[in-house]
Amino acid sequence: MKIKAVFTSSLIAIGILSGCSGVTGVSTDEIITKVLAADQDEKAYYAKGELKIYEDDKLEESYTTEEYHSEDGKAKITMKDTKTGEEGVTVNDGKSIISFDKKQNKAMVMDDVSSLDLPNQSQKEQVISFLETLKDSHKYKLIGKEKVNGFETHHIKLEPKEKDSIFGEIEIWIDQKTWFPVKSINIVGSSRTEFAYTEVDTSTKISDDTFTLSLPDNVEIVHLKDEMNQSNGTIEEAVEKLGRPFLVLNEENLTMDNVTIDELKGEINRTEITITYNKGDGIPLIYLSVFPTPEEKELAISDTGLKIRGQNAEFMKEINSYTWDENGLRYTLIVEGPDSLSQEDIMKMTERMVISSN
Repeated sequence: MKIKAVFTSSLIAIGILSGCSGVTGVSTDEIITKVLAADQDEKAYYAKGELKIYEDDKLEESYTTEEYHSEDGKAKITMKDTKTGEEGVTVNDGKSIISFDKKQNKAMVMDDVSSLDLPNQSQKEQVISFLETLKDSHKYKLIGKEKVNGFETHHIKLEPKEKDSIFGEIEIWIDQKTWFPVKSINIVGSSRTEFAYTEVDTSTKISDDTFTLSLPDNVEIVHLKDEMNQSNGTIEEAVEKLGRPFLVLNEENLTMDNVTIDELKGEINRTEITITYNKGDGIPLIYLSVFPTPEEKELAISDTGLKIRGQNAEFMKEINSYTWDENGLRYTLIVEGPDSLSQEDIMKMTERMVISSN
């Protein structure tokens, strides 16, 4: 079951969003501020929605969604494929998350969620994440007031400042009374994803029984902790797990703070090394990720004109990351704080990298 957009990346810190508008009465900044403030005041709600995914304007995937959310963070989300009738349900009871695919009769279980920084779960939270994270990479524009599925809304458009933005162009419709994002459209290249809530009820009482999931006796249960074997180690241990030496940063003003070894199973099935560097103050400045170069053609590095160590490289402004392949390994540098190091600084830094075994 190809369910997309159920989970996205974690929230990035709130910033002041800029934008201008010819619409009087309320500004983009005021709307965003109210949306974020309303989200902090967690309320229980029940909602239904529709998710549609297009490729070259052709409808490829279509789902209906049903959500229950409690004030203390519990959630139940059901997604049904309108073409095949396949259905999946995910429940977070505050202690564990279970995602059950009825057709495959398979349940993925994540235990002890209270200790984890989990990504967003609902379409509402994903939209709010966009509002928070794209302040530097997108221009915000207030289009006007529109009625959507019975909701009186403010229509906001987020346009990328760069041509090849990984988040593309986004439009969001926000309910004027509750500041609840009720509709969104995301266009990236030839792909377009549309989501709209058709019903939102914040007055309904939701019992704890809602957040229990009864599974069939013959269900296949997969514990995600068994799929993700993570440990901290040394460079030597990382080389052993990866099966070969790899490039590391060689900067006098940087301290290697932590080496994380992820031995991933399942569909990904690879070993990934992540090294954290700081300036001696314990605050992460650079993350270096290393894993075998993917074989899939669609995951190949594009020729964007950027070169790192003589190899084609990609730069993602939204997360301030640099990625390239070298000698069968994929390297990604993520720099914390876009103003901390210039692209020229990063280029010079990569040229000074050395093999880990030296």
